[in-house]
Parts: sequence; structure tokens; C-alpha cells
Amino acid sequence: MKLIVYSASRSFDHFLQRQLDIAFEYRRDLQVPSDDPEQLYLIHVSGRELECHEWLLKHVSGKPLRVGVCSDRPSIHEMLECVRLGAKAYCNSHMATLHYQQMLQLLENGQSWFPPQMLDETFRLAQQAANPSINHEQLEILTAREKDIAFAVGKGKSNRQIADLYDISEPTVKRHLTNIFKKLQLKDRIGLVLFLKQA
Repeated sequence: MKLIVYSASRSFDHFLQRQLDIAFEYRRDLQVPSDDPEQLYLIHVSGRELECHEWLLKHVSGKPLRVGVCSDRPSIHEMLECVRLGAKAYCNSHMATLHYQQMLQLLENGQSWFPPQMLDETFRLAQQAANPSINHEQLEILTAREKDIAFAVGKGKSNRQIADLYDISEPTVKRHLTNIFKKLQLKDRIGLVLFLKQA
């Protein structure tokens, strides 16, 4: 197995050295991937999300490269974005050795690996999105401003864009989103987007 690990964190490199019983090449900076079909890549995305997403889009999307993404704070939203950009695996940076072994073995065989609990939550959200019982009446529990912000999220706007649109601060947007998630019993933005698509 040929493995290259891209990470700006030496502590992550040391963690992997303790976790993995295989040799790997550590690189701090993202580089153009090789054409070697045997090559595997792990990208430690934390702290450099935009750079990593741009690298995936430029070098991985639509290509048969075998790339896994490791995140210090994994989320369904980030997992789905990385998959959209071509990643074949996504994980918590500090998961157990057994899970790393499983992930790398599946990547080596051209398969995918994702945290089981995140897949369960993704499927739950997809089922919720297909549930016809949710309607506009449930949105009536939101204030007018909360509705505005919810619909802006549904259109793909970032917190910064929403803050500019309604002339409020980003912390205020975050506070409104927290209230929206609580009132609609949702966990995150992905859940809200799916909720709005079925409402």
C-alpha cells in the first residue's frame, strides 16, 4: 500500500504513526497527485477546509483517485461536500486504529468508507425529506426573521451573506439558526435544507 498523508499538523502525523502499522509519506503542502493507480491519499482537512476543497475539485472530482478526508470536527455537511468533490472516504481524524485499517483496506480495493453513525444520520435525514407529513404549518412556529434566515439557508447562503442581506451580525445569524434548529427539532443546516425542500 502506497499512502501519502497531507496535513499541516505534525501532531496528526505523530498520531497516525502510532495508529498505522504501515509506512506512509507525510507532506505538509498539497501537491499535484501522481498518476500511480496504486497511490492512496489521506487529507487532514481541519484548519484548511477551503484549500482542501479546492484541491479535491481540481485534482480528484471525476477522476478515479483514491482519496480519504480526515476531519477533527466531522460533520454531515462536510462529508457530503467532500463526497461531491470526489473523496472516497471521510472520517474523524482521531478514530480508532481498527477503523483506519478498515478505511485504508477499502480504499485500496477501490471502495468507500464513511463513519457508520454519520451514514445512519444521513439516511434518517433523507427519509425525513421524503416524509410528506411535514408542511408549511410547521414553519409558523418561527418568527418572521427566523423564517427569512431559514429560507436564505435553503438558498445556500452563508452566515456572512445572510448577515449582510439583513444588516445583522454573524453572531446574531448563528443565534437565530440555533433557535430555528431547536424549534424545528433539526441538528444542522443540512437538516434545515432537507426540511425546507419538503415543506
